[in-house]
Amino acid sequence: MKTGKTCQFQQQDEACLGAATPQTTSPPKDGSSVSDPSKIFNADIISWDDMELLHHFLTDTANTLADRADLQEMWKVMIPKLAMKQRFLMHLIFSVTALHIASSDAEKRPLYVDRALRHHNIALPYFRAQWHTATQENVTSLFVGATLIFASSLNLAVSRPPIESQPWAVQEIFGIFVLLRGIPLVFGDYWEGAVKSDITPLFTGRVPDDSVCLPADIAEALEKLKTSHQLSAKALNRATYVLAIESLESSFKVPVTEGQDFGLVFEWPIRVSKEYILLLTARHSMALVILAYYAVILHELRDRWWVSVWGVKLVREIYLMLDDEYKFLMEWPLKKILLPHQII
Repeated sequence: MKTGKTCQFQQQDEACLGAATPQTTSPPKDGSSVSDPSKIFNADIISWDDMELLHHFLTDTANTLADRADLQEMWKVMIPKLAMKQRFLMHLIFSVTALHIASSDAEKRPLYVDRALRHHNIALPYFRAQWHTATQENVTSLFVGATLIFASSLNLAVSRPPIESQPWAVQEIFGIFVLLRGIPLVFGDYWEGAVKSDITPLFTGRVPDDSVCLPADIAEALEKLKTSHQLSAKALNRATYVLAIESLESSFKVPVTEGQDFGLVFEWPIRVSKEYILLLTARHSMALVILAYYAVILHELRDRWWVSVWGVKLVREIYLMLDDEYKFLMEWPLKKILLPHQII
């Protein structure tokens, strides 16, 4: 758990929301409590200041959530249209946009982070209520809302470091994984409805291209990991780890596949088995090493304001957590992420 922050993430069952949702420890500036629905209603007022956020979303932030032109157009046109019917979604748009502004303006960061948290905390109770009762009518808005919460969670985790120097990255990324894995479980039979809705572009072109070859250094690194003595034929949980590594291969292909949206890399936490997630939760060394290889993919997305330094944070923390007999397996992730002059 990270301390000294106004944002924290809590682990919950994979079918539940809330695994990676920021919460503020201080009340909204209007004195309302996020746990009192009547007061939330009074706080749920869209002001003229919020129009600044909407304008910034339409002209700037929306373009940072995707690379493909059709996806960018969807975020700028269809998502605001959905938000006109689901106010929680409008508040989540405001929240993500405020964080985007905060990430690019250090002087305004405290002000905009506060605005982001206020809008998030207004949206969250309504979002959670509908999350647990998903229907064909609200599944599209819920999926988009979960996507925005995911982006907010990644950004807040690295932009507000703890006061105390203690590990936090592995704990927080696990909470984010729980949110991602919960999405298809919660939607269940309504998933097909989301695929055929106004957000169809989100589900287009998401099949990994098996014809794409991995760069030589990546293919070699993954093969060495699979054939290391820690994964010998008699190794405990070998099959689980090998499947997780093989799943990484598809994610590593995304950045080198022309026309494929980078969002595909975030499907790896969903594709891996529940057994691997349990081993990761228990901080088993090999599970952590595999997570460090995934961090290399996150590092490839470091120019995204909402991903930023996640790769560096994870690799450094995992290296320090590992038993000595596993640290040699970190040579490749460290080489890919840290510059020669940087230290752990």
